Amino acid sequence: MGDDWRVGIAFGVLPRSLHSFRRALISALGSRLGDQVAVSSSRWGTRIFLYAPSAGSADEAAQVAREVLARHDVSAPVRTERWSPREQKWRDADEMSADVAAERQALHEARQERERQASVTSGRPAWEVRAELPSHDDVVRLAGHLAAQGWRVRPHRRHLIVGADCEDDAKSLARELSGDGRADADTAFRVGRVSYSYMLFDAHPTQVTGGGGPLVRNFSSPSQPTRRSSRRTIGYAPILS
Repeated sequence: MGDDWRVGIAFGVLPRSLHSFRRALISALGSRLGDQVAVSSSRWGTRIFLYAPSAGSADEAAQVAREVLARHDVSAPVRTERWSPREQKWRDADEMSADVAAERQALHEARQERERQASVTSGRPAWEVRAELPSHDDVVRLAGHLAAQGWRVRPHRRHLIVGADCEDDAKSLARELSGDGRADADTAFRVGRVSYSYMLFDAHPTQVTGGGGPLVRNFSSPSQPTRRSSRRTIGYAPILS
């Protein structure tokens, strides 16, 4: 059983009912979590540790500990910790989660910047968004509008390809082309299936969105209050039959 997570119960002063509390705690843990949680104590008994294999098991064990403490009228802080392989020590689970999230975000932003630089160096976009439309006239109209917004567009007979310098830009445009909302008849574009692909090394789509029936996509003017993204403002509405 893994023990990457643990719940610590720290007693400032050992309660007289420590042994009965420990027995009640083990019994409650067994009934709620089976053998998922292992129980140990510090040398002098001032701390009890509950080792768990997952965040969910640790949260449940912490809740059980608080309930048993309350029933025995014992006051003691309950803290959930996670083992850090890099630092080789136990750390507060909330602090460690925040650090992991920040590190992942930094890595993501660095990857986006590398893709932008690769797009500039290679002279071609790292990502492409493909949008299928019902007619060539729809392709021409949407291609013109996107080109006016600064996108690099290659129109085809029933679909168009839009270049994006990084994954974030590709996802943003794909979401906008696949979304739902309100449309204005003067600026509506009918878009079907939408997909996006990483193009510098792999020409196969990495994710597909849309395709649930024809929708009208409206690329609104600045005066129209619609859902916003980092690059464009677009509204949507279903085609009425």
